[in-house]
Amino acid sequence: MKKFDIFYADDDEDDLMFFNEAVENISNVSENEIHLHIHKNGESLIENIKNNKETPGVVFLDINMPLKSGFEILEEIRKEPALTSVPVIMYSTSSNQDNIDKSKELGANFYVIKPYEFHDLMKMISTFIQMNWENTQVNRNNFLYKSH
Repeated sequence: MKKFDIFYADDDEDDLMFFNEAVENISNVSENEIHLHIHKNGESLIENIKNNKETPGVVFLDINMPLKSGFEILEEIRKEPALTSVPVIMYSTSSNQDNIDKSKELGANFYVIKPYEFHDLMKMISTFIQMNWENTQVNRNNFLYKSH
C-alpha cells in the first residue's frame, strides 16, 4: 500500500466538507493510503507540506482566502527550494481567464474549476492521485483541467 498526501487550503466550510467526503469515498476503494490535510488558510499549509515532503502528494489551493490568497501561497511554495517540485492545483469557482493565466505564470501545475457534481469531484481527485507527476507535461492545452 502506497501513502499519498493531499493538502487542501480553502476557507469555505461547504467546499471543505464536499472535498473531504469525496476523498473518504476514494480512500474506501483505493489500494493507496490517502491522507487529507485541510487548512482554512495558507499560513499552516506550507509548514505542513515541508513536514510531509517525503511522501508523494499534491496541493489544492483555493484562490480567494483571507490572510493570503491562493496566488500568494503558490508563490511561497515555488520560492521554497524544498517544495518546488510539489504539484500544485489551483482550485477555484472562477473561470476568469486572468486567474487561469496568473496561476500558470506563478507555476501551478493545473487549474481546476470546482465541480458541482460529486461524481465529477471524485473523478478529478482520483485523476490527480493516480497521475505520474514526474512525467506529466503541462502546457496551454491541458493546464485547465476539464472534469467531463
